[in-house]
Amino acid sequence: MKNNKLKYMITILFSLLLVLVSCDDNDLNDDINKAVQANREIHITSEVVSNNFVGNGAQWGGYDLVQTWLGQETLSDADWNKMFERIDFMRPPFLRIMTNSGWSYDNNGTYDEVTKTKSLFKMLDYAQSRNIEITYGEWGHQSVGDISIIDMDWIANSVKFLNHLVNEKGYTVIKTINIINEPNGDWASTQGSYEIYRDVQIAYLAEMAKYALSGVKLLGPDIAVFNTASQTEWIANTHNDFGANVGLYDIHVYPKQQLIRNGEFSDMLRAYKKVTPEGKRIVLGEIGFKYDEVDAELKRQNEEAIANDPFAGEDSNMMVYEAFYGIDMADALIQTMREGYSGALVWNMDDAMYNSPDNGDYQTTALKRWGFWNILGEELTSNAADENIRPYFYPVSLLTRYFPAGSEIHNVELPNKKGVRAVVGVYNGKYTVAIVNSHYATYDIVLKSDVLSGLTANKYTYKSNADGSFVGEVDGNGFAVPSENNVVLNFQEGEEMTLQGESFVLFTNMD
Repeated sequence: MKNNKLKYMITILFSLLLVLVSCDDNDLNDDINKAVQANREIHITSEVVSNNFVGNGAQWGGYDLVQTWLGQETLSDADWNKMFERIDFMRPPFLRIMTNSGWSYDNNGTYDEVTKTKSLFKMLDYAQSRNIEITYGEWGHQSVGDISIIDMDWIANSVKFLNHLVNEKGYTVIKTINIINEPNGDWASTQGSYEIYRDVQIAYLAEMAKYALSGVKLLGPDIAVFNTASQTEWIANTHNDFGANVGLYDIHVYPKQQLIRNGEFSDMLRAYKKVTPEGKRIVLGEIGFKYDEVDAELKRQNEEAIANDPFAGEDSNMMVYEAFYGIDMADALIQTMREGYSGALVWNMDDAMYNSPDNGDYQTTALKRWGFWNILGEELTSNAADENIRPYFYPVSLLTRYFPAGSEIHNVELPNKKGVRAVVGVYNGKYTVAIVNSHYATYDIVLKSDVLSGLTANKYTYKSNADGSFVGEVDGNGFAVPSENNVVLNFQEGEEMTLQGESFVLFTNMD
C-alpha cells in the first residue's frame, strides 16, 4: 500500500513538473514569436530628420567636346529633346552644372559670352523653365605663377559671367556657386590647401558684392571624402570663415559597395552631419561608386569591361550597365536621406558630358562612363543601343521624382535585417515610402505606423537579377510604371509583405 501511495505521489509530482515545464515552454515560444515578429517590423515614425529638402538629382553639364567630336556646335535637337523627356520623367529638383573659363566665357583670351555657351544655355534654359535649383560653378581657380597667387582677372571675368547668367540672362534658379571642385584633393587647383580655397572664396565674394548677386550663396566645401570621416574640419573651417555666405554645405562620396551594404556608410555621413552648423543644410555634391581591393571582384570586372570598350576611359564605372548598381545607389540615397541630408547628386547624367584623358589627350573619345545613358551612342560610338536608359535610372528616377524639394523626410525604425533600409517623404499631405534590401536574402516584413493609419498608393518594384537584368515594369520610353495601382496599405494593423533579395520597393500617392 505504501509503495502504491509513493508511486501515486511521484506520478502527481511528475505530472505537475510536466505542466510547469510545458508552461515555461509556451511562455518561451511566445517570447520567441514576439521577438521574431518585432524583427519583421518596419515602423514609420513622426520623427522629422530633415525639412526644407533640396532634393535628389544628378551632375549635368559639359558637352564641351561635341564640336571637336562631331563638328557641330552642340547636340542635335533630337538628342536634346530625347534627354529633356527623360529628365522630365525624373523631375529632379536639384542639379549641378560645372564649367571653366575656357569652355564658357574665355575665347582665346577674350571675354566672350556667346561663342562657347550654346550647350550651357540649353541646360540652364531647361532648368529655369522647370524651376530646378542649380548649383553652378567652375572646376578650379586660376593663378599667376604660384597656385597661391590668385589671378584677379579670372575672378573679375568669372563673376562678370555669373552676373550675366543670373541678372542678364535671368537664370534665377542658380542658387549656389561652387568655385573649386574637391579642394582637399591633391588633384585640385588648390592641391589640397584649405588656405588657398579660403582665399579664393574671399576674393570671389568680394567681387560678387559689386553686383546684385546677394541671392547666390556659396556651396562648399565640396570636399571629396570617398569613404572616410577624417576631414570634418573642412566643414567647421568653412562655417567659421564664411558663415551666412554659405547656402549649402556639401561633400563628395565614392564609397565601396561593402560600406553601403553593411550600413557603415551611415556612420560616415553622420560624422559630417554632426559638424554641419545648426539650421544649415548639407548635401552630397557627387555620389558614385569606386571599387578597390575591398570589392576585388567588382574591381576586376570593371577594369575588364573598360579594357573591352574602346570608348570607355579609366575614370568609368561600367557597372552602370548592371542592375545591382541600381540597388546600391538606392541604398546609398536612402541612407543619405535617413541621416538628415537635404539631397544628393548622382554622378552622373550622361556619358557624353565628359571625356577621360587618361594619356593626356584632352580631345580623346574615351568617355567617363557613369551615366544613365550615352546620348551620343549613335553619333560618336556607332552604337544606337548605347543611348538606351540603363537599369539604375529606374530607382534613382523614382527617388528624385517622388521626393520633391520642400519634402519633410521622416525616420523609419528598421528591423535587424542586413541590407534593409527605408525612408518616408511627406509633401503637401502626400506620402512616399521607399524601401531597399541590398542583401541577397529574402525577408518577410511588416510595414507599420502609429502616426499614419494607412495609405492608398501606387507600388513600384525593381528586382536585380544575377545576369545583370532587372524585373520592373517600364513603358515604351523605358520609364518606370507601377507594378500595382491603388494598393490599399493598412499600417495600423501592419501590412505584411515579402522583400526579395536585392530589391527596391516604392509606394507613393504623389502624382
